[in-house]
Amino acid sequence: MLTISEQNMSKPRYLVISPSWLGDLIMAQSLFMEIKRQEPNCILDIYAPEYTMPILDRMPELDAKIVNPFAHGAFNLKQRYQEGKKLRLNHYDKVFVLPNSLKSALIAFFAKIPQRIGFKGESRYFILNNLRTNKQDFPLMVQRYVALAFDKNKVKTALDLPKFAYPKLTIQPLSESLINKLKLDTSKKMLILGCGANYGPSKLWPVEYFAKVSDWWIEQGGCVVGLGSKKDIPTVESIYSHIQNKEHFYNIAGNTNLTEALDIVGHATAAVCNDSGLMHTVAAADIPQVCIFGSTSTHYTPPLSDKAICVESTEPCHPCFKRTCKFNTYACQKGIKPELVIEKLKQLVNL
Repeated sequence: MLTISEQNMSKPRYLVISPSWLGDLIMAQSLFMEIKRQEPNCILDIYAPEYTMPILDRMPELDAKIVNPFAHGAFNLKQRYQEGKKLRLNHYDKVFVLPNSLKSALIAFFAKIPQRIGFKGESRYFILNNLRTNKQDFPLMVQRYVALAFDKNKVKTALDLPKFAYPKLTIQPLSESLINKLKLDTSKKMLILGCGANYGPSKLWPVEYFAKVSDWWIEQGGCVVGLGSKKDIPTVESIYSHIQNKEHFYNIAGNTNLTEALDIVGHATAAVCNDSGLMHTVAAADIPQVCIFGSTSTHYTPPLSDKAICVESTEPCHPCFKRTCKFNTYACQKGIKPELVIEKLKQLVNL
């Protein structure tokens, strides 16, 4: 009889080199689902940043999670070669390289994985040997990811893609210890504020607008939770300073890890989010939300959810995809008024 390790070695073994951004990684779950749909018995491992490991634990399609030790933007050719050598020991048959960078593809090359699949990105000819050069034929990022699961000679454009599954993260019930630690009132209908965005200020809806939506929600008898990382603490504090009824606002930014935040989102009634990783987390938790697209576009990274309504700027410079506003006005964000977001929330939920 084969040992467990021998049994696993007899199965197709695939590796995914993950994107660095949380939102992109969550969208990539659609690729993982498609790979497992096509080959249920394959081993599917992922090479990803350490901070993403808790979220990856909520993706049942993945087998082993391997930490990518490189800081965002770091090159370090020698260490990449060593990482590739270590990955050789797993005898992967295929690798799906999701980032566009040359350095991410080098690890797959050094690992000597026979099939190295990805888009051209930074002129990765020869580094990737199953290369797509037609990114423009797949306008949505999720379409580009899912396309990698198919023969490029058969699925040539987004129109050729069959219907695929949206990301769906495993949600666990809120523990009493977490509720007590954060002093949350779970008896009220909860609105999540996804008011941060690591990409830059051009993605940030004004704090006073978030405050107006919060005041309206609290007036309807609900409570509001300002969620985010430690970087978002000043933003959430600023929203809190603008709110009239502060009693039912919970500032927990920086006080949760990724999976705690996910489970809180899963308990919520609705959310209002910037175009961010949290927006994609809310979508994968199947929670209704209104999504703000100021400098960015729904034609590239929309929330993958039937319960999301997107409001998008109509400014002539939209979308610019810049980290900061070149006019220093942020008119794209300011033009999306809180009254519109409240109207959309009314369409999504009954309070």
